[in-house]
Order: sequence, then C-alpha cells, then structure tokens
Amino acid sequence: MSKFIKLFLAVFLIVSCSKNDEQAADYNLSIISTDGKTVDLIVENAVSPEELQKGLMNRETLEDKHGMIFNLKGYEHIGMWMKDTLIPLDMIFVNDGTVVWIFENAKPNSTEIISSPVPANAVIELNAGDVKKYNIKTGDTVKHAFFNNNAHKNKNEASESNMNSSPEVVLDEEELADIQEIEDAETEVEDISDDESLVDDGTSGETVINDTSTNAK
Repeated sequence: MSKFIKLFLAVFLIVSCSKNDEQAADYNLSIISTDGKTVDLIVENAVSPEELQKGLMNRETLEDKHGMIFNLKGYEHIGMWMKDTLIPLDMIFVNDGTVVWIFENAKPNSTEIISSPVPANAVIELNAGDVKKYNIKTGDTVKHAFFNNNAHKNKNEASESNMNSSPEVVLDEEELADIQEIEDAETEVEDISDDESLVDDGTSGETVINDTSTNAK
C-alpha cells in the first residue's frame, strides 16, 4: 500500500471522528409547544453576576438556533435592556420551565427596560425573528438543566456510551496488516496539529439589571 493511500486513509479516519464529535455535542435546550412540536437549541448559560451583566453584549452575529439563557433564580425583580448589544433579539421569559411572556425584536443599543409583567426566573435570548420562525408561544415548555428537566442529558450520555463501545471483530491477516499500515501513517501525521489551540476572545452578551420600575411592559 503506497504512502499516499495510507495518508488518505488516516485523514479519512480523523474526519470521520470529527463528524461523530459534532453529532455528540449539539443541543442543550428544547422548547416544546402545547401541541407537542419541539425546537432544539444550543444556548450558552449565564449564571454568575459577570455573565448576567454581559449577556450577548458586543457580539456582531449569533448563529441560527443559538442563544443564551439567563438563570435569574433568586432575583425578585428582573429587567433586561439592550445597551451595547449590537444585534436585535427576541426575549423569552420563563418561570419554572414554562414560557410566561415574550418580547420580540428588542432594538440594538436601546436602554429601554424590558420587564415581564408576571414572575419569571429565566430569560432566553435568540435572534430576532426566531419566536415567529419556530412558533414559540406563552405556555410552551422549556427543558433545560436550569429547570432540572433537561431532555438532552440522557441523549448525550447514550451517544457517549455508543462512541465508547467496541464490538468484537475478527480480522484476517491481510486486514490486520492494512490496519497496521494506517496506524503507521497516523503516527507520521499526528504532529501536524500539536501546536493548534483555540482562544476565547472573552466577549459575551448583554446586560441584566434589577428592575425597580413599576412600569412593567
């Protein structure tokens, strides 16, 4: 087997593993409508005071089906605003896993205070238009770790289990020799990515404030 073929097979194996990793990651929040339809999303979790204050501030784009969820348990009065936020957003106010109020198309850089007229202990922010796109309404159910009802936990665990399991396989001598050649090729190329790293630029989100106003929207 030529070196070119060995290298091709090694790259093929690496790419295949990458695709499996992408399938294993994925969604961590679901919104289930009252008629049973589900939209799955990938959200960042804002929990610490710093994360709650920054939110999605200074971001120029937000990927489709991505967003942020703010854990606001323990806050008696909540208000959101769009100061230093560069993209329009839909805000979904949630209380104990149920959508209780929605504010659509919050304007970038606005200092208008957006406050739910009913109690809420979490807010989900998505791209403006997503509420209409996915037909999200009050009364819908939100499944996420914040509400101890995360539907994706078991899915992810099952996926990891499937990836780690190794069925018993019997190979003949020629197949074993081919595998050894592929492993040798992987050894030759494994140093290519040794120095690669990802750097977090540290920018995130838009601000959460305590709302003392009596003029709730």
